[in-house]
Amino acid sequence: MSATPDPRDLTSAAIADLRASGPSTGEEWAQRLADAGHGSLPAMTELVELLDHPQVVLLADGRNAVLDTLVEGRVFTHRLSSGEIASGLLHADPDLTPLVLPAMAQDDGPARVLFADYDADEMAALGIADEDFPEGAGLLFGDAALQGYSPGDLIAVTVGSGGALALSVVDGDVVDVPDMADRLDRIVGADNADNLETVAWQLLADDARLFSAPTAPLGELIETAGYDLDGDYVAARGFDFGAHRLATHVALVARENELHPDEAAAVVSFVQLVGIVHDDELDLADVRARVAEDTESFVGLEDPAAAAAALDLVNAVEDDFIPALYTTASAVVGAGPRRARASGHWLAGMAADTLGDVLEAERHFADAAAMDEAWTPALFELAQIASDRGDAQRGLSLLSRIDGGQDERLHDVLTRFAPTEHPELGRNDKCWCGSGRKYKVCHLGRADAALDDRAHWLYEKATLYAQSTVLFDLVLGLAERRAQQRDDEGAVAQAFDEPLVIDTALFEGGLFQLFVARRGVLLPADERALADRWLHARRSVHEVVALEGSTATLRDLATDETAVVDAGGWAVGDLLCSRVVPTGERTQIVGGAEPVTGERKDMVLAVLSAETVEPEDVIDVLG
Repeated sequence: MSATPDPRDLTSAAIADLRASGPSTGEEWAQRLADAGHGSLPAMTELVELLDHPQVVLLADGRNAVLDTLVEGRVFTHRLSSGEIASGLLHADPDLTPLVLPAMAQDDGPARVLFADYDADEMAALGIADEDFPEGAGLLFGDAALQGYSPGDLIAVTVGSGGALALSVVDGDVVDVPDMADRLDRIVGADNADNLETVAWQLLADDARLFSAPTAPLGELIETAGYDLDGDYVAARGFDFGAHRLATHVALVARENELHPDEAAAVVSFVQLVGIVHDDELDLADVRARVAEDTESFVGLEDPAAAAAALDLVNAVEDDFIPALYTTASAVVGAGPRRARASGHWLAGMAADTLGDVLEAERHFADAAAMDEAWTPALFELAQIASDRGDAQRGLSLLSRIDGGQDERLHDVLTRFAPTEHPELGRNDKCWCGSGRKYKVCHLGRADAALDDRAHWLYEKATLYAQSTVLFDLVLGLAERRAQQRDDEGAVAQAFDEPLVIDTALFEGGLFQLFVARRGVLLPADERALADRWLHARRSVHEVVALEGSTATLRDLATDETAVVDAGGWAVGDLLCSRVVPTGERTQIVGGAEPVTGERKDMVLAVLSAETVEPEDVIDVLG
């Protein structure tokens, strides 16, 4: 029985073949590997299709090439500025763009790549202000490397063996590049735009003599040939870069969210308007006027999937765009196409909830559901609000209007706490509980359970809120951290629902406090008071000191206080990390308990006793 080939050996063999053979289509490349005995043609086809290596690049004509063979021996020129000389950082775009990836592959080369978006602190330390460095990459040679040069000097960067870069000044005349316009026409075309890096690689692949001696800088060659540069794109002069970027953005949104192009275009139009509202601080009247001028741009927003995609894009921005989202969505409600107004209400409701006005959010969700009885996201939000109010019956009724609503976790929670029906009582009869109030204002539709039992419902309410699409990033981040401690393909999904991850996100991560701030107005009075008490309960290490029937007595090792809780299959002497909280008449553990070994208890206690406990530290110390 033959051994399975090492994937690393196959990758090395594939790259060696491509380096020796030169630019090749995937079919040509796979066939050569199969002919050389590395595997079957289908297996080699899959290998080259999935191969991901920093030196393997895709050319504009669809062929593959090894980057170091393309650039070795080439010379790229650039005119120096005074800022570049002072800092030692050369602007890569556009003249030195082909050198960015080769420089990144050099661990100890003379130049290091910095990116304006990611290395702002280092650039500031070099004395480079944001306005002095355009978006994109730079090659940091260091100020010593540019001593003796003057602003306006034409320098050459030569790629040596192994990708090493060497600087020199161009003293004489530069070599002319004939037919540059024809070359770009063939690669880019008159009605298209292409990535500058890809275009440069194709130029190198098409002519081994090109850039073998100093020429005019690449950017100047492109402009002289009748082409324009816009960021990292190149196109024939007069090309509408704005329309191209918009079309590219629409296609990306459509692909990532599985939307029709018209829906994706509406999402992009809406999100762009949110950005304008944010940047220009427009009021509702101004935004309504803009929406009214071009209502057709928002028709595709009617589908819930499109509205959800718009919300995801807004939430992905680091700045606080939620007030602008609320204003823009409200404008769609008031002046947008009728078909998109349910989406406008839902988006406005989601924004209002984030801004802390859940009652306003509820009104928008109700309006969305009234405009479209099958508008699922609004029905689900209303069901969750009903749950927060303690109205399990209404929540279940709302979920029953959703296709697959019975499969939601919320459905299971509400079913567990649904009230016992009392058909013998009329709405105006005195309530069965003996309060003296009418049934309709006391227990109609509300859970019969005592607070000690409803404490678990309160915890479920907070958990569902923390795992909602708007907030789940913190929970997911902790789940990913927890999953690093295991070698299991499904570890992240499993950790996402683990009690430790959820409880840490809620309390050390601050999501329970956020839940109370945003949803506290909905909670029954006794649950709201209980929630406030939970905010002051700290996680600790507890020792099981006694067991009696179904209960256990725990001693807090940090405070020496004891509490009686429901037993969890422990033995006397066991150490548990948990939060013991009041639940009414009793104390309970509602967020799970993690076992702690005797050797680690002091370490765990040290983390938990800090003035501010970071959620990541809790996950790590209990790993």
